[in-house]
Amino acid sequence: MRWTPFRLKHSGSTKNWLARQFKDPFVRKRFEDPAHYRSRAAYKLLDIDSMYKILDKPDVRAVVDLGAAPGSWSQVAAAKVGTLGLSAGPERAAIDQVRVEKRVLRGEDFGLREDAKSAKAGKEAVTWSGGDIYDFDVDNDAAAADVQTNAGRDRGGKVVIALDRLRIPPIRGVYTLQMDFLGPDAAPTIASLLPDGKADVILSDMAANASGFYVRDSAMSLEICEAVYQFTERHLRTAREVGRDRAGVLVLKHFVHPVLTDFRKTFLEPNFRNVFFVKPEASRKDSTEAYWVCLGWKGVN
Repeated sequence: MRWTPFRLKHSGSTKNWLARQFKDPFVRKRFEDPAHYRSRAAYKLLDIDSMYKILDKPDVRAVVDLGAAPGSWSQVAAAKVGTLGLSAGPERAAIDQVRVEKRVLRGEDFGLREDAKSAKAGKEAVTWSGGDIYDFDVDNDAAAADVQTNAGRDRGGKVVIALDRLRIPPIRGVYTLQMDFLGPDAAPTIASLLPDGKADVILSDMAANASGFYVRDSAMSLEICEAVYQFTERHLRTAREVGRDRAGVLVLKHFVHPVLTDFRKTFLEPNFRNVFFVKPEASRKDSTEAYWVCLGWKGVN
């Protein structure tokens, strides 16, 4: 008898998931794509960028990808912003990977699981991946800040930063930070990597682990949106600072629900010039997932 994957003893839900994956055109496209994206989610950001040109702008110097694991959005951002081919610069040519020993921030907020291997080692990682990979252990926070700041300058001010509590395998042209983006160490570390301490684009494709209960999942989505907005208040450059009406961009995943609509009206619409509701083609039709593309950050009124 000919073997097929479905002859293994899978549960009904697993069989349904496998069947959906085999039929999904974006899953097939990912495997054939020479860009080697880490997940099909890359095509959601590519679709958004094709509509609003949020990354293909000469004044976009810095992108922060929150909840980035496994890293497909950061791959897209690095290619669009142009950090893929950047070297470490003459002063730091041998330092393509930086690991900073710090305490591990624990917790289960947003349904994100801490990387067990890193937790056991008792470390958080800040990693630059340029060309070849070298390890450079930093003994103290002052030295770490010096390396990070110089590395950012050496790359001509073009920076892509990916953050997650889970470890993100190195991505060429991207700083990967394993930390809580609202934790006490996050703000100074991120600021040291960003030109003038500010980002031009903030991306969030985060979602809590689905429970199957619409009300609970919507509440968790609201919690994530509020946290990302809090981060945005601190780290997003305004349209006035850039000198372009639609500069200062936030792309924020959410799940459609009246409480999320209220969040949009209360926080996003007053503080951005434009807020667009987007359902990318790669977003599955049976999901309530959608995105707000927020353009022209005014700052907090």
